[in-house]
Amino acid sequence: MIDPVSAYSPASSVEPQFKAVPKAERLPSSSGPAVVVGISEETMTRFKADMAVGEMVRQAERDKADSAAPSPWKLPSGLTHAERTLKNGHTEIIDIDGGTLTVREYDGDRLVKSVDGTMADGRAVLDTTYYDESGKASQTIHAELATLETRNGWSGAVMTRSVQWFEDGRTVRTMGDEMYLRTRNDGPASVAGNEWGRMTGEMKNDSDSLVRMLTSEEHSLGYHADIQEYYDNGQLSRSMIIGQTGEYAQVSNRHGFEVEGMGEMSTNELSHDTGLEVRIWEYDRDGEMIREATVIDNQKDGTGSEDGKQTQTADVSWYKDGEKVKHGKGSLVLEEVATAGLMKRPGILDLLGLKPDEYLSPEPQEADELLGRKALDSSAQADFFLEGAGRAAAKGWYGSAADMGEYGHRGQPFAVDWTTELYEDGEVVMRKRDSQRAVSAPYRGVDERLPFRTVGGLSDGDRPVVLESAEHETTLLENGKTVAREAMSSREIIQPSEEGPDTLMTLAHYERLNDDGNDGVNVIFKGGLELADPDARAALRSMGDEVDLTMTEVHHMYRDLRGDTASAGPDSILRYEPLDG
Repeated sequence: MIDPVSAYSPASSVEPQFKAVPKAERLPSSSGPAVVVGISEETMTRFKADMAVGEMVRQAERDKADSAAPSPWKLPSGLTHAERTLKNGHTEIIDIDGGTLTVREYDGDRLVKSVDGTMADGRAVLDTTYYDESGKASQTIHAELATLETRNGWSGAVMTRSVQWFEDGRTVRTMGDEMYLRTRNDGPASVAGNEWGRMTGEMKNDSDSLVRMLTSEEHSLGYHADIQEYYDNGQLSRSMIIGQTGEYAQVSNRHGFEVEGMGEMSTNELSHDTGLEVRIWEYDRDGEMIREATVIDNQKDGTGSEDGKQTQTADVSWYKDGEKVKHGKGSLVLEEVATAGLMKRPGILDLLGLKPDEYLSPEPQEADELLGRKALDSSAQADFFLEGAGRAAAKGWYGSAADMGEYGHRGQPFAVDWTTELYEDGEVVMRKRDSQRAVSAPYRGVDERLPFRTVGGLSDGDRPVVLESAEHETTLLENGKTVAREAMSSREIIQPSEEGPDTLMTLAHYERLNDDGNDGVNVIFKGGLELADPDARAALRSMGDEVDLTMTEVHHMYRDLRGDTASAGPDSILRYEPLDG
């Protein structure tokens, strides 16, 4: 017997349209009598049933082919279904069907979190929703991860996210962000490995070491986040923009044993060039501005003990009833020396949320593998890409100015300046400028005025590593014109002596504007800057206060984004693996 379903193979899956046919219809014929064609109702019913069965079979075949296609969503041992209990007691259920992913988290019978993943045009698309106790959405995250074209050996990937928070049906916070990553894997670390070997003194040239090569990786990262928060009356309360950039060179030991002085399964940073920019606008409930601030930090550092340099700028304005009442701005430049390094900055693993073992796969990973490694976490945790900056801010890593203002410069060359302006009715009525600098001291017995060495000097530990200077100027204004002014400047010098020890001296100049013009006086102090100017660190303290306040807000924002949606269990057992092609 021939299966009517398999025997019938229409060229199109579109069902043909039939019109009602009377019991007998005469069709024209070129020869012979007219032929009468009739289709019984039973035949029509059976034909349509055969068509429906055929379509069901073909759909089943398509579904089977889809389920057999490679999936980017991976569970241990190739499973497509998993259930587990999280550390908070919730139950997580995971299902994979080809390119489709479904994750549900329950607290008893109540749904608390859902994740739906699909593949669209080569992009991984993940939609995560958190639910409150009433069953309403409290947070939604739409995330997309895409692989970028490889250029000049640099692979690329980007994740974009759109996040919303809700309370009682109203939006209380929104965030849109993007993490962009480029990676170049340079193969065996013939250069970087040698560099590390020279640093550790463990370099070997025997043939056995050639099979135990370190690997060298370069990463270029850019992150941008735009966050808005709202009062319960719908007014914008705070807007924050955070931008991070980083260029990193890494050397890695991906072996289970020590290689060239590097411990097993470890990675070390050879150099970084990082940038952080924070912009904040704060408003009262009526929509009037309270404070706006911008802090920009850049740091470049390598493996050398004296090759690091850090720059910071800050610009802050305060408002009352919508009118500007105070404005401050300044900058800091700080250099590394052999005896004092720079404060740390988040590394590439910190910014990508990776643990060493996740970064150290047997072979170096491409950008989409690194960014996709924690895709199921980063797509479901709004704070994920801000953890590096948030934790660094909490540890005070961006607080160089405040730290030096309180404890001193540790012998590092630096330059800082800060200007404060006070306003009344929109006009500047007071301006105060403070600055401080430290430059490397000349060799023993050498002064810029004497090109020779002396027999004596500050050689027993009293000699300063740097020489400091400071300036202050306060100006009072009326209708834009200066009505009063005070200024002072002071600088340290080393007074050379041919007969005895050199002497640390401070030259100070004080100046005042009065009705008779400028009145000034010069004073020489035997000793350091603090004798002539007890307020020498004013610029450091002023800038440090504003930078610390801004970075504290960054930490608070990170903490608020983290909320109660942080991972409820160990790292997700679910993995995203980019599909080839």
